[in-house]
Amino acid sequence: MRHLDTIETECGFTMVEALIAGAILTVSLMGLAGFQAVSLARNAESKEKTGVTNFGVEMVERIQSNRQRVLDYHNINTAASTPCPQTTTAQRQALADCQQWRTALTASGINGVRGTVTAVRIDPDPTTGVPSLNRLDVVVTVTWNASTAGGTSVQSKSATFRTVIAPE
Repeated sequence: MRHLDTIETECGFTMVEALIAGAILTVSLMGLAGFQAVSLARNAESKEKTGVTNFGVEMVERIQSNRQRVLDYHNINTAASTPCPQTTTAQRQALADCQQWRTALTASGINGVRGTVTAVRIDPDPTTGVPSLNRLDVVVTVTWNASTAGGTSVQSKSATFRTVIAPE
């Protein structure tokens, strides 16, 4: 009879073993949930960076397509209180590019996004008679406010795109 009692106690799980297995499973699932939250935050950050990159490259391409009038893009600032600096008579394409860029940035849904453009001569102005390649250094900067982990604070970030443009 003693032999049968030993066999019965060794079969199956005890309540303690089941609780330990449940605790291990719970801790593992909580760890996976934490990874999921980090993954979602990184995906949102990546989406912002992709959008910002597209906006910066788009403005560089707009300027390159109007390479005879690069200086018309100097001092663009899409901050809400700053109007586009171009005039409607002499700088129509640059003005339209500035307004369209401002509209696209505003509609993007990226928190606090704004863009600036500077265009500066590298070589002497060709109208002075000095031999020149007439190259211009163009810097496009897109700045935005990114939420930090957990969304508790906001950090200002920026992406800068620099190119040298020379008229054909």
